[in-house]
Amino acid sequence: MNELIGEVLSKDIDTKEKYRVSEIKVKSLLTVGKVNESINAALDFRRQLGLPAPQKKPASKFTIIREYIRVKKLLKDKTAEDIANLPELDDERYEMGQRMNEHLATSVYLVEPTMLPLVIFQSVTTSLKHGLSPTSSPAFARLGLLLCGPFGKPHEGREMAKAAELILERPGMRSSTSNTIFVTQSFCYHWTSPLHDSIEPLLKGYQVGLEIGDNVKACYCLVGRMYYLFFTGRTLDSIQQELEAAANVMTQLKQDENELKITILLSSVKKLRGLDAEACDEMLDSILASAAETRNNLSAYVSVMKLECATLS
Repeated sequence: MNELIGEVLSKDIDTKEKYRVSEIKVKSLLTVGKVNESINAALDFRRQLGLPAPQKKPASKFTIIREYIRVKKLLKDKTAEDIANLPELDDERYEMGQRMNEHLATSVYLVEPTMLPLVIFQSVTTSLKHGLSPTSSPAFARLGLLLCGPFGKPHEGREMAKAAELILERPGMRSSTSNTIFVTQSFCYHWTSPLHDSIEPLLKGYQVGLEIGDNVKACYCLVGRMYYLFFTGRTLDSIQQELEAAANVMTQLKQDENELKITILLSSVKKLRGLDAEACDEMLDSILASAAETRNNLSAYVSVMKLECATLS
């Protein structure tokens, strides 16, 4: 497949057609685990468009702070409403660049997370300077993530999350609904609001995701909702029923990693209920061993739930 993609890209074709093929290449490389190659392909295409692209290397704190200050100056005193009322992006070149940044935001987090702030700042800068597109909503949501977490500014981050959700209300923005809700409800609002307040929005993110065909982000929302049900004190028997139903959904949609996240929580719930605790421990240990080999974030899920089980048992 990569040979065919390379052959197409080597031809003198329209930029929009080249974008479509490049996007297929970026997504296919990420799907088969070739994350670094996926990043390179996305960065290369942005450069072909004549747009800035961060260097593929760890970003220093100085660089991150410098770029944040630039974004801060562009934001000035804009409220969430001011941001959501910005004009629409009508430049195809910038729109294609924004979409590539959307793919980059997913991939750089996996192998070089210090690049993520730079990708976010670029996307937000383009939105502020050139207008809003469907990619603007998750971009401002991720800016909220940065402000709430690493930058320690939860109230400013909440305002960016609000801006992201207001952008969704504009015509033509629905395609980013699940992605945006996942980020705002998982990484922004819990700093200033009870976890319980995010359960219903995450369900909406799941439902809309299925409607628009964004199964990956829909399942992200479903996983988030399941864990929030646990951490907000829902009874274990009711959680188990929902988890078993969610696991079936993940199987049907072929969402293997999300299914494992559900399995981790389900095994922990069963263990806390005294249902075949030994088999549950074996399942968690198996997932942990596999995660250590593949270096994914499932190990964090297992470790947190093992700690919960030890604390609550």
